[in-house]
Amino acid sequence: MYLSRFPSTSYLEAYLRDGRITGPDETARDMINRIVGALAAADGRFDPRGADAFAQLLGEALDDRRIVFSTPVMTNAGRHASHPLAACAVPPVDLRGDLSLVKAIVDDYHRAGMGTGFSLDGLDDPVAVLRYLNQVAVDGAASGIEDRPVGNMAILPLAHPRVLEFIRCKAGSDDRGEAWKFNISVQVTDAQMRAAEMGSGTERNLLVAAAESAWQCADPGLVFADRMNQANPTPQAGGYVSTAPCAEVGLTSGETCQFGYLNLGRFHANAGSMPVNLGLLAETVATLVRALDDAVEASLPFYPHPLSASVMAAKRKIGVGACGLADLLLEARLPYDSKEGRALARDVIAFINYTSKLASADLAASRGPCPAIGGGQSRYADPAFLVRFAGMGARTVSEAEWTALARQIATTGMLRNCSTIALPPTGRSAPVIGASTGIEPLFRLTDPHHPAFLHPAARAILARYLDDELIDEVTKSGRLPAGTPVDADVRDLLAIATQIPPSGHLAMVSAIQSCVDEAVAKTVNLPATATPADVYDVYQAAWEAGCKGITVYRDGSRFSQPKAL
Repeated sequence: MYLSRFPSTSYLEAYLRDGRITGPDETARDMINRIVGALAAADGRFDPRGADAFAQLLGEALDDRRIVFSTPVMTNAGRHASHPLAACAVPPVDLRGDLSLVKAIVDDYHRAGMGTGFSLDGLDDPVAVLRYLNQVAVDGAASGIEDRPVGNMAILPLAHPRVLEFIRCKAGSDDRGEAWKFNISVQVTDAQMRAAEMGSGTERNLLVAAAESAWQCADPGLVFADRMNQANPTPQAGGYVSTAPCAEVGLTSGETCQFGYLNLGRFHANAGSMPVNLGLLAETVATLVRALDDAVEASLPFYPHPLSASVMAAKRKIGVGACGLADLLLEARLPYDSKEGRALARDVIAFINYTSKLASADLAASRGPCPAIGGGQSRYADPAFLVRFAGMGARTVSEAEWTALARQIATTGMLRNCSTIALPPTGRSAPVIGASTGIEPLFRLTDPHHPAFLHPAARAILARYLDDELIDEVTKSGRLPAGTPVDADVRDLLAIATQIPPSGHLAMVSAIQSCVDEAVAKTVNLPATATPADVYDVYQAAWEAGCKGITVYRDGSRFSQPKAL
């Protein structure tokens, strides 16, 4: 039995308790102990002799804040025995049928802690159905039964005859006093983006309307359908129906995904040309892949619908994600908006992708491959599907290494998980370990673990320039005030999200997008002074940069926003 020594604080304990991640009498250490115990129990079904040693590795990684799980794992594992550990799902429902039956199924997924995704294609009145689904989510959140505030996604193709109504359905919702628990995205093909770029009236006018609405209320985002579908490793097992609530993974009907995150800031190393401890990172990736596969196994008997169990048994999709990128870059003294910063981010994410595939292949050798990979029908049967990652320029994985792994999987079909890497936003998980969220820049220069204090790396940098009084001013504002007496390179290094131009946000997405299985949850933050034309330009630039989707947020466009920008 693992006994945690996690370094907690009163602020963190309140955060976990208020967010219902822990029970009223639980501590952070109690949470870690039950997570390790639940996953080790699942692990013991495959490796009875090695489960205790695995539990020790996992517990140490959690205590060291190198790993944090998605909130369903933290909330449910070892606490709600009948709940799966998945973060998101596409409920297998017929939106053209009896909506009361739809509500019953969706409620079951929400109560189990899963966000949900839907395609509204094929509906005569997609907005009416969306409003119904949103009310289901609002009522569920108000019921007191759901431990986790779940997110939801609704997607509609640009070609749908009522897409304009869909695009505008959330505009003005704050003024109307509407409560929304749904993100919305428009599904756009490459052909439609090219037509808009060439000035085609229909496509361009619709995307301009989308930009105007996103300028006003942050919705809709865009999902680039062709690129998402091309990344589906097992199309023979079903096409993507929708996405996770933040569009980081595509999902077939009934499919779910388990997420766990690597805290990149904890792998900073001062020695050598690569400021990352790659050996420790590889070991931690392997531990997390094994833990997430255990989470799939532990979930199989408890999904709200049998289709989810059968799909997950066949595909075993997992998402090794990341948080703390901004922390790593700050420790390495590399500005977020710099070629060097993007190069390091690409190197690290490519390495995680590669080592997660190695770990999944190793698991397949002892536990068996996921059935969806076998039979030569998946895209892994063509080595080019994995070798494509070799051309992305990462310094941490060679073309020869990608080629060898791709050929091995193509020949043997030995891969435990159909996908292994995904980049969700980590908005509720990262604060548990005091890390910056996802692959985002810092939103403030204060420490997420201790909000009243300056980020330790930022304080170390500023101490060379400022006295305590000026440092206190930076701490209060969360940013460098105009006129702060620091060098230009320091100002670049400490730039927060709204001080980074859209081109800098997009460049980071583009650098990382090329190194992951599917998509990247990343928001382009715009200042309050941005225009709808600026939003449209971001849409077009995101497509040209090879992104699979894009979300834009203009500071102050919602009465209540998740981050102070």
